[in-house]
Amino acid sequence: MKTNLNKLSLALLLAAGMTSAHATYIESGDASNFLASAQLATDMQIQGTIGQGDEGDVYKLVFGTGGLLTINATGQIGTNLDTNIALFDAGFQALAGNDDANGLDSMLTYVISAGTYYIGIGDYEMYAISASNQAWFMDGLPPAGFGAVSHIENLISIDPGAYTLTLSVQPRSNGVPEPATVGLLGLGLLGLGMMRRKRV
Repeated sequence: MKTNLNKLSLALLLAAGMTSAHATYIESGDASNFLASAQLATDMQIQGTIGQGDEGDVYKLVFGTGGLLTINATGQIGTNLDTNIALFDAGFQALAGNDDANGLDSMLTYVISAGTYYIGIGDYEMYAISASNQAWFMDGLPPAGFGAVSHIENLISIDPGAYTLTLSVQPRSNGVPEPATVGLLGLGLLGLGMMRRKRV
């Protein structure tokens, strides 16, 4: 029985680890600051660099499920990179931005549906530029009727450095358990069944 319990414990630890592990997408060359030519990021963690004269980087992401999206942006320790981020929808409409969450880092949360989104990042002070050449400082909510965004750009001096974007999507509570939760419950019931069988 002890061996079965050890196996069950190992299976539960592996299942829990698989739900939290993720790979990292590394910026390819210098990512464009134009939404139409954004790099497609394939992982929930993105690493890149803002160089001197770099107007900003934009990444395209496709989410299979909706929920509460959280984006954390951190600059490399030892640099003065002051991250400034924004989220855009599939039609290039600005949704929200953040300049400071904790010192030089940035964080924003936004409820999304499944689909395509764009994340822009740069060194403070970053602006989203609309197709009609209007500028919005990427912090808080954009002004009403701002329109589709063409690109992002830095309008002051740039402090270069490496950054990491860490994304997570928490599903909206609808009473339906996630597949990982169902799997863990199944493993637990299997273990209880094995313990009961040993006692009989």
